[in-house]
Order: sequence, then C-alpha cells, then structure tokens
Amino acid sequence: MTDLERIKKAIVHTLRDEELASFACYEADAYAKLWPYIVVVDDWDVWNESKTALNLQVIRWLEEEDVPYTFHQFHRGCGLVGFSDQETASRFELRWSGRSRVTSDSPQGWNPHPLKSTFEPCSTTKP
Repeated sequence: MTDLERIKKAIVHTLRDEELASFACYEADAYAKLWPYIVVVDDWDVWNESKTALNLQVIRWLEEEDVPYTFHQFHRGCGLVGFSDQETASRFELRWSGRSRVTSDSPQGWNPHPLKSTFEPCSTTKP
C-alpha cells in the first residue's frame, strides 16, 4: 500500500499554501482509493520546461511499461502518478526521482581543492 501520510507531508511541503495543500491532500485521499500505488512527483526531473506537464521522455517511459497508470497534477511542479502495479511504481520512483543520480560508482571520493581549480583525491590516511 501507499504511505498516504508521507505523500500528504510532501504535498504540504511543496505547495506551502494552506488551502491549496488541504484540497490537494483531499484529492490524494480520493486518488489512493483508485490507485493502490501512488508516487508523489514534486521536485523531480520529470516536468516539461514550464512545469505544466510531464516531459515527453517520461510519458514515453510510462507507455513502454505497458501497465495502467494515471497522472494528476496539483500545481506547477507537484503531482501524483498512480499505478496498479507495485513493481512499476518502484521502478518509476527509482528512475525519475533522481536518487539513482545521487549514488556514485566511484570507490574514491573527490573533493574540490580550495586553492586550485582542479579536483584532488580525498586523503584517507593522515600524514
């Protein structure tokens, strides 16, 4: 099941207008009755340039998954995507939330050197 309280907190945090957020939470409750797996998209990289719709790449990805879904937008840059399949909802969240871009495959950390314009490797041993 979807964690509806976490979704509502994300909506309130994103919208920041009390009346709009209250109405959006009411809509989220109704949406949760229709779709068992809901993903909140707020500051993700899924929006078109004006943040009025999902970008074409996301829509194509959703269509290629070939599972039922729906998208509901509350306000510019905030909305819900509902899925009937938990696996697809998880893949969508992993693919589009930006979390996969945060992790690094590099075994050694890099840190900009404060006095040089190049990157120096982080020191793991003390001199």
